[in-house]
Amino acid sequence: MAITESVLFDGKVFSRKIDEETLGLSRRFYDIRGRKPRLAIIDPAQTSENSIYGRSKIKKGEKLSIECYYIRVPEPAGNKSPLAYIENLLMEAEPDGIIMERPLPPWISERDATQIVPDYLDVEGINLLNMGKNMAGEKTIIPATADACLQIIESLDGKFGKDVCIVNRTKVVGRPLALALINRNYTVTVCHSQTVDLKEKTSRAGIVVTATGKPEYLDSSYISKGAAVIDVGITRTEKGVVGDANFPDIQGKAGFITPVPGGVGPVTTSILMKNFMTIAIKRLEDRLNY
Repeated sequence: MAITESVLFDGKVFSRKIDEETLGLSRRFYDIRGRKPRLAIIDPAQTSENSIYGRSKIKKGEKLSIECYYIRVPEPAGNKSPLAYIENLLMEAEPDGIIMERPLPPWISERDATQIVPDYLDVEGINLLNMGKNMAGEKTIIPATADACLQIIESLDGKFGKDVCIVNRTKVVGRPLALALINRNYTVTVCHSQTVDLKEKTSRAGIVVTATGKPEYLDSSYISKGAAVIDVGITRTEKGVVGDANFPDIQGKAGFITPVPGGVGPVTTSILMKNFMTIAIKRLEDRLNY
């Protein structure tokens, strides 16, 4: 199958409708509240990658009439609780939603992160209550990267079947995506670093989602002819930014491909802002109806 016969996904085009809906919600918020919605982006690790991602979120927020507060959080001195420390910073910002950047530093555990962000301000679906709702099959916010993959898969409208293999088991991609797909009657295989005979699992699926951060490991031997490949991986190399998929090798075999960059990434950022405005409007309306 030649590249001209494959479908190359365009994340920017896909994101436009999401952004239009988000802009409408932010304008509605302003009309009711008299100010722009405030999104707090907490960065406790302060890596160079986080700074880049943070700037991209702030830039997206500006386009959507959302005020983004990028809060760099150094490790608290002494034995001060990270939860109390960050909660005090958030009280000053009075946000309408919160994002906790990853990776987390050693002084904040995943459990800390789920407790710092209350469910009603949880833009990423990391609060235990929201994770539990996804497990129970209830409608809720799920992590934006998982949600981006979900929406892309749903947009395929069954053309590649309903067997999905996910190569990732994290709480922000693999697990929530698997549960969300099961809730929509997909058959899901979840693989990870300890999976035996990975190729055998991925090559049986009509849709493969990969999020390992291993640059270009997924070549044509991992997929069946005509399969859909959704590449969440992103790695900076000497030749530039690449994904998990060996794009030149699989493009002649896959029927659908999300490129890196320009694929899942733009959709994730748009969904993150849409999720934020969804919870901000809900909280505002709940107060008005109280």
